[in-house]
Amino acid sequence: MIRAIGLYIFFLYFYIEYWGKVKFNGFTVIYTFKGSSICLGEGILINSSFLSNLLGLYQRTIIVARYGGKITIGNNCGISGSTIYSMEEITIGNNVIIGGNCKIVDNDFHPLDCYKRNPQSINDIGKKKIIIGDGCFIGANSIVLKGTELGYNCVVGAGSVVCGKFPDNVIIAGNPAKVIKQNSQKDKTELL
Repeated sequence: MIRAIGLYIFFLYFYIEYWGKVKFNGFTVIYTFKGSSICLGEGILINSSFLSNLLGLYQRTIIVARYGGKITIGNNCGISGSTIYSMEEITIGNNVIIGGNCKIVDNDFHPLDCYKRNPQSINDIGKKKIIIGDGCFIGANSIVLKGTELGYNCVVGAGSVVCGKFPDNVIIAGNPAKVIKQNSQKDKTELL
């Protein structure tokens, strides 16, 4: 009960801080730990209510930066019931749509070496920044892993597991995600 009240207070803090810049549909968890930062652009729509996205959301939207993590989300983005969790750096460009139930994480959460997991140190957790370019669309139930770089106007097929660097104007899909075709070539100024 105390945890729920605390999360609601944080929700109200961010709701007031981003009033007029971000539209919240439902209770969204946004949490910044000491030494970390979250920067949200204007015109963002964050869906967290189970009826705000009729695709079906399994969770509320959760945006967390900790252990020095930095999250920057550009203007006119849409996020539905997804988790964005940073311990390093996640940069999301303008006009990006993140479909329902996606996960974007720039870290492993735990050390990969079994002998370092218990007790674990933050220094043993693998971290690499993520860059998602302007105009990208991340399909529902996709996972974007540490070290990923998506160029301008990339489309990620639903349910993909993405890790690696991808050029502008491609459609990627699968586990692991790979380029399956070129997207239509558009001038960047059309989306900006």
